[in-house]
Amino acid sequence: MRIIKTFEEYTSTLSEDALKAGEDSKIYVDDMKLDSGPEIKSAEILGAVTASKTEQEFKDYFYAEYGEAAFAEGEMDVIVGYYLDKAAEDAEAEKEAEKEDEEAEEGGDDPLADL
Repeated sequence: MRIIKTFEEYTSTLSEDALKAGEDSKIYVDDMKLDSGPEIKSAEILGAVTASKTEQEFKDYFYAEYGEAAFAEGEMDVIVGYYLDKAAEDAEAEKEAEKEDEEAEEGGDDPLADL
């Protein structure tokens, strides 16, 4: 059996402080309370996502900031999931932009095509 949530049910699970990863993004980043005590704000997670070029650089930021022992099993996976989701979304957007550029180039070869 498959459980499907409505949009309202899904958004009710997000806190009020959840941030959208971009204007056109479908990704919401929520605050994360670590089992060890500290809370990582969604703005900090999103900032690290946009500033990091690689997944390892992203992880290193949080390990340097909070220490490797601060993360319980699975907590880093949740944070890395935000990074991977955003990276996949960016790659898809780039692929679509390249496709549009190719289509524009194909139709733009003949300057008299619009006549």
